[in-house]
Amino acid sequence: MRQLLGKIPIKYRNVTEEIYLSEFVRCQNCQATVPTGIEVVTVRKEGNSKTIIKHGWFCRGHGAEYATRALG
Repeated sequence: MRQLLGKIPIKYRNVTEEIYLSEFVRCQNCQATVPTGIEVVTVRKEGNSKTIIKHGWFCRGHGAEYATRALG
């Protein structure tokens, strides 16, 4: 299950970071598996299609910056 927390625009044209709250995530920084974590997907939108540029998973401690930027 994923729940969209928000989208963060990036300085490049048509590129955004979509921030999701996800279940069972393995953090890229501390390598811990947590029941609830942050998933960051960098997406380029071209017309009706989306292209994934980068995908990242973080525990809530390491992904807190993304979550606060998305919600705030």
